Amino acid sequence: MSGRSRRKLCLCLSLVIEATCGAEVGYTRASTHKTAHEKKTEHAHEAHKSRDAEAGRQENILVTSERRALLPRVTTSATKTSVPVELTPQAITVITQSRMSMLNSRSLSEAVRYSAGVSDYGSKDDPRGYFGTIRGFSPDIYLDGTRTPDAASSQSFSIEPWGLEEMDVLRGASSALYGSGQLGGIINAVSKRPTRDLVDELAFQTGSYGRVQGAADVGGAFDSGKTLLWRFNGLIRKSGTYAINIKNNEIYVAPSLRWHPDEQTDFTILASYEQLDAGSTAQFLPAVGTVFASPYGYIARDFLSSDASFDVYSKRQAAVGYSFVRHLLPNWTVTQNMRYAHLDLAYRFVTTSALSANDKTITRQALLQSANYNNVTLDTRSDVTFHTGPVHHEVLFGVDFRSDFMANRRGQGKVASLNLYNPVYAAIAWPTYATTTNSNETETDTGIYAQEQVSWKHFYLTLSGRGDFTQSLTVNNLRNGKTPQNNNAFTGRVGLLYQTAIGLNPYVSYATSFQPQVGLTYDNASYVPTFGKQIELGVKYKPGKLGSFVQNFMLTADIFNLVENNVLTTDPAHTSFEIQTGQQRTRGFEFEGMGRLPYKIDFIVSYTYQDPRITKTTIAGETGQRPVAIPSHMASVFVQRDVHFGHDWAAGLGSGLRYTGNTAGSLPETFAVPSQLVWDLEAHLDYRRTRVQFNGTNMTDRKYVSICTRSVACAWAPGRAAFVTLSTRW
Repeated sequence: MSGRSRRKLCLCLSLVIEATCGAEVGYTRASTHKTAHEKKTEHAHEAHKSRDAEAGRQENILVTSERRALLPRVTTSATKTSVPVELTPQAITVITQSRMSMLNSRSLSEAVRYSAGVSDYGSKDDPRGYFGTIRGFSPDIYLDGTRTPDAASSQSFSIEPWGLEEMDVLRGASSALYGSGQLGGIINAVSKRPTRDLVDELAFQTGSYGRVQGAADVGGAFDSGKTLLWRFNGLIRKSGTYAINIKNNEIYVAPSLRWHPDEQTDFTILASYEQLDAGSTAQFLPAVGTVFASPYGYIARDFLSSDASFDVYSKRQAAVGYSFVRHLLPNWTVTQNMRYAHLDLAYRFVTTSALSANDKTITRQALLQSANYNNVTLDTRSDVTFHTGPVHHEVLFGVDFRSDFMANRRGQGKVASLNLYNPVYAAIAWPTYATTTNSNETETDTGIYAQEQVSWKHFYLTLSGRGDFTQSLTVNNLRNGKTPQNNNAFTGRVGLLYQTAIGLNPYVSYATSFQPQVGLTYDNASYVPTFGKQIELGVKYKPGKLGSFVQNFMLTADIFNLVENNVLTTDPAHTSFEIQTGQQRTRGFEFEGMGRLPYKIDFIVSYTYQDPRITKTTIAGETGQRPVAIPSHMASVFVQRDVHFGHDWAAGLGSGLRYTGNTAGSLPETFAVPSQLVWDLEAHLDYRRTRVQFNGTNMTDRKYVSICTRSVACAWAPGRAAFVTLSTRW
């Protein structure tokens, strides 16, 4: 062997050893076995490298570990094909399981923290679901590439972080591939799946709010050839919340089975069941006594505006589906994803109607609600790659179908007023069932989409287009009325990125969105669809020759302008209903970075400036106003470092700050909710494959208001919370 060959071999071995050690230090579970998707990713990556070589560029040797660090190498959510993150002409944040574990993400709201452009509504944890925004608009939630039940917030499909491999936050319009959806973006959760070399894990957690939780992630093979694999994720929790006497108990199981008989076929069955017994932490308190002091001081942070003996949020949800990948030819792949989801909901809550003249008592209304929801999704696509001379093509064709059915029943009635500073809870008179709302809603959406990804030299062009054909029927059982709706639309996207030799990749994109609005206003008028458009200019920086200076490192920055018409907002005269105010736009700037700095310091940093405005509305005084609860400024930074003590012992310390600017507390903006600065802390101690980890949020126990949506709908943020997790792997 020549000296040059020996040097190359030593370099490759050292890189492999460094990547393996780094993965062990990161204390995450991953498989070294390559799935069909990962092999397709490698082929795509190799194609990019070969095109670079054809252009005369020097090839860099880079060993990375898929889903073992803060920054993955590729993403499939943005284009439904395997493309390196730095070559995708869209702002994307991929939240790996490593990141969720490091930050102890107990919910979807906590998982998206430290991400640019994303608001979690002031750290207000709520068992009912996610109520934040992306670029000023509520996002759509996807699971494994297909949309979860598209219902009102209290009927949302729960996403359990323990059962996820990663979460992809796509900022901006994605209708060109995913169909009807919000303009601001989507959050796509990716389920854990069986792998041949899975590392099993057990975890136990305790801490604030009387939390006791056990979790397991185990798997294996049924045969010696490891062609039939299984995996089981499970979690059981008994816990309270920061709101007094409000529970957050959960049972979650997610079995999966994978058949991988050869390199061309990959079939995985994914199932899950969740039983959630909780209440609502969305306390409806007046601004006087929270944002401002009242003559009696401030309302207690754990004050319950509802009633512990009445408040219930009980949900049972189940889902089953599959993912099928077949490589017909080396350059031709067919993929199909399907899921059926069902949920039943029982929801009781007491909300605030008004504040008395003496600023001491609130008048209230009790809500009694039940819902039954069925959702079916099916996405089938074909992906072909080929060359025409020096131009590389990747052509995607697909058809997807979604069907939703919801039976919604709701009663509402007045109950006894409550003293804010000396509460005496009287028995709640239950409202008559289904007297306010009694409706059945059915919606289907069939979409046909196509995409062409062209790369030539250092240019990467993405062209996407989709036609949607939607039908819906709303049956009002109280009025014996039926409201059919048919809405068809075409949406598209064009993006162009230029890859430079130093890893600085500027891009520009234009995209549109479309979303039918199923339902009726208080006046029994059907909603019309929302239509949106977005322009985005950005740059991504990922050094091509990382060496020992930085690892797994990328910076992104972008500016954007979004405009959406026919936006739904709360009806001020009938707060249980919504109206369409006309038009809303958001302009802004985002910056995000993550990776590993010298001395093995991991970091996440982000900054967001956005200017959301209501530009057209029929409501007097709201034109030009900020929508409620959407901050104009957000910034965050988190750093963490591990230190080793011999071969068996290691320790780490991490700390983060999250800043959220002030928000409008009402429409029109008669008052603002002050800005927030929260300090988080993480520390861990490892002995071989056993870890003890501490996570704390709001470590200074700062008392602040997380959100107001009107003058009597404010909520305190949680105080200091601390959790200890003991986990072991084998």
